[in-house]
Order: sequence, then C-alpha cells, then structure tokens
Amino acid sequence: MQESSHRRATTVLPALLLSAGLIIGACRDDTITPPVDSESPDTVPSSLRMRPAEQLTVGMLGISAVRVGAEALSKDGDILYRSWLDRDRFVWSVSDPDIVTLTDTTCLPTGRRCRLITSVSEGEGTITATTQGLTDSISITVRDRARVAWSVPIGLGRSFSDVAVAIDGTIYVGTDEPALARSRWSALSPQGGVVWTVDLPLTFKSSPAIGEDGTLYLGSRSAGADGSVGRLIAVNPGGSVRWMLEGIDGIRSSPSIGPDGTVYVAGERHIYAVDPQGEIRWVYEAASDVFAFSSPAVAGDGTIYVGAEDYHLYAINPDGSLQWRFQTDDRIRSSPSIGPDGAIYVGSHDGRLYSVNPDGTERWNIPIHCGLDWGCEPIQSTPSIGVDGTIYVGADAIYAIDPAGSIRWSLLGGGVVWTPVVGANGTIYFTDLSTPVGGKLYAADAQGRILWEYPTGGRVSASPAIGVDGSIIAVSFGGSSGSGDEGRAHAIIETVSTNGGYAGSPWPTARGDRGNTGRAGR
Repeated sequence: MQESSHRRATTVLPALLLSAGLIIGACRDDTITPPVDSESPDTVPSSLRMRPAEQLTVGMLGISAVRVGAEALSKDGDILYRSWLDRDRFVWSVSDPDIVTLTDTTCLPTGRRCRLITSVSEGEGTITATTQGLTDSISITVRDRARVAWSVPIGLGRSFSDVAVAIDGTIYVGTDEPALARSRWSALSPQGGVVWTVDLPLTFKSSPAIGEDGTLYLGSRSAGADGSVGRLIAVNPGGSVRWMLEGIDGIRSSPSIGPDGTVYVAGERHIYAVDPQGEIRWVYEAASDVFAFSSPAVAGDGTIYVGAEDYHLYAINPDGSLQWRFQTDDRIRSSPSIGPDGAIYVGSHDGRLYSVNPDGTERWNIPIHCGLDWGCEPIQSTPSIGVDGTIYVGADAIYAIDPAGSIRWSLLGGGVVWTPVVGANGTIYFTDLSTPVGGKLYAADAQGRILWEYPTGGRVSASPAIGVDGSIIAVSFGGSSGSGDEGRAHAIIETVSTNGGYAGSPWPTARGDRGNTGRAGR
C-alpha cells in the first residue's frame, strides 16, 4: 500500500471578487448600525454611496432578484446609516418604470425590509436614492437572456438530491420525508409533465445514477433497531422497483456505474460492487466507518476513487483490492472528479482543493475558502471541469481554478454554493442557498460575470442539470422562508445563447455526466 502526504500551502486567498451583476452579500447586515440623530452636526452625511456601486445588469424579465441599497457617509468616509437598517431616511425613484420598478419587501436571511429591483422590459434605466439633500444613482441594464419554461410541484418533502436526466430527455427529481422514512421520485417529461411517481425508502442525498438500459440506481439509509438500514435500489424506466439489495451499510452518497454496468456504492464501512441483477460481486472493507458522504468515481481503467472520514482519498482496484491512499489534513466529504488526463480532483474539510495523479502522488493543492483570522472552511462541493480544463468548485462562493492550480476568479460570497454545472460553451450554472429571496439559480460566463439569475421562491439544496433541449433544471422546496414542505422543479430556457449541453466537458457535473454515472470518459 502506498501513501502520499502533501506539502502545506501558504498562499493566502485574495478577497472575493463580486460580480457586477449581483448585490448578494454587499448589502448583508454584518454589523448593526444604531440610529443617528440627523440634527447633530457629526451625523450629517457628506456623501451617499449606492450598493452596488457599479452598473447592474439583469438578464431575465419579470424577475425580482436583485437587491439595491445605499449608505450615508461622513466626511471621513465612515458609514453613518444604511438604507436596509434605516429605510425611512431614504427616498427612492426610478427613471423609467416601464424598464424597472422597486419593491419594498422583506429580505432573507435577516428578515428586515429591503428594496428589490423587478425587471419589466429590455432597456436601460437609473435608480436614485436621496437622503438629507444628497443623491446618488446607479444605472441598470435589462436584457431578455432567459425565460421560465415551466415550474411544477413534485410532491411533499424536501429535496437534497441532484437532478438526473436520461438520454431520452426524461428528468428525474426526488423529495424526502425523513419523518416517514421515505422518498418520492418523479419522472418528468422535458415539457414538465409528470410521467410517473414512485415511493421508495428514504434516499435523502443519494442522487440516481442511470444505467445504459435506463435503470435508475439509488442508495438508501434509514434508522433501524440495531443501527442504520441500508439498501441499493434499482428502479425500471417505467417507475417500478426492479430489485432492492438489503443487508448492507446505510448509504448517504450516490452510486456510480462502470463501463460493464457494475454499480459501485459506498456504505459506512464498505465499498460494494454490484452487478445489474443486484448480486454483490465484491466488497472492500475499511477498518472503521469512514465511507460516509463521498460518492465513488470510476476512472477509464476501472479504478474506483472515493473520499473518507479518515482524511484519505482511496483508490480501489477493479477487483476490490486497495491500490493506494492519499492523505489530506481533514476528512473528505467532497466526491472526487476525474480530468481528461486521469488527474483526480477532490476537496477536503481542511479548506483545500487537491489535484492527485493516478499513481496517488500529489500534483498540487490550493486553499480555497481561507482567511487569516478564521482559518479554512470545509470544501464539500464536487469539482466540475470545463472544456478548457478549468476546475469549478463551490464553497461560500464559486471558484474557477486553472489546471495548474491557481485561482482565476471567484463569484458571490456569503452563501452556500452547490456543485456547479458546466455547459459545452463554457457557461456555468449553479445554485445558491443564502440569498434575500430564498434559493437562486444562476448562469455565469467563463469570465465569472453573471448572465442571469432566477429566484426559485424556495430553498435550494442541490445542483442543477442541463436537459437534452438545453434547458436548465433545478429543484427547490418550501416557501421563500424555506419552511414549507412542497418540492418544485423549474426549467429555464435561454434566449440568447446555446449552452451545447455537456458535449466535450470531461466532468461537467457533480456526477460526471447527465445520467449521474460518476464515470470518466463517457
């Protein structure tokens, strides 16, 4: 057995770059500014600053997605008061209500009153704030870049699983009801119609992997009298259960499918190789329950890679024997992805993204979500890889990393960004949990500029997918507060560009392809 240790990097991450098309985070209530006496000379503002301070671009019509605010500054540049804390001190106006309007509403996560921009029609306008005789403005451009194709309910429950799309365009989405130990999976047509639904034992965060014959494979974990109860479930394309493998570890991750149809799934202590008929071919056993959250990835030569709670990335041979382990400084809950040259990319709870050679030696590591004062935050997102080799990973923001291991740009900040999806034309699609209007679905170009954003109206806790028609599909649940119990699937069609699906990208999604097979080179 070969082990490899890494050199600790000392690079300090630069400050996050904020998109010119988004205000999320810039208006966040980091500190509570007490009210000031406007009649006191030292509280009379000398200038006014808009938030955001640069021009805004909104890419969808009829969407209330972008928040605007203003800050009153003293002559020394200190903030005297803010519009989102002292909203009655400001008067707002728009130059052309036929292009944009302003809505006074309640914004999450603070629950305070704020102003959201609603796009009405294409064009350019100006938003102006006034306080104590001072004014400042921001210009806004509205573009019709994308539209809602459909948005349909998919049943009670919360959704934590990624969307899967079959080669015939069928879309598979799930909702979970942990209290009832069950999940409901639905097959949707590309037009949003419900084809069938099936109730299964609780699958939770396990996303379906689709076999060559259209069979869906999902993992399950539920509580039992003697610990967790695990199952691997095979569902026919028509919605009936083909078989259910029981008596295995609880599964909290997603299966992978090898070129010969073998299904690989990680339990708590074991890696299982299961044939398409539901028979176990081999089992790899670890010394303890280390395979909790990371999903396996299958390389072109059949090697299976999976992260573990014991700080290691494991490489398992196609016959079930251990090939090597690679050590990081903390647990690995990120699922590995595989580049076109066989390099493995995986995040760690030590806040670093690692690039590992197929022989288990380190290529590079880079700190992603780190700061001098607070150290590093865990990286749980699976890296995605674009056509040009750029690696994209989510944390508090989305980060673009070149193949040599340096950060090209970062986008957004302060929220939870799930694994991004990369189109063949370089467009990046991703979802963000913590925004003023609930979860959002975004599109950004390869330079890190927001093209459009769509508020789902509920919580988003999984990655989107690209349908066979190029639509962008995401799932949300609950109301704008995230407290409800209804799941909903959304499809967005772009009007300006064609994303090209996944063609040409070596690992464009969390699970490697549209069918979530977790296999390289498909």
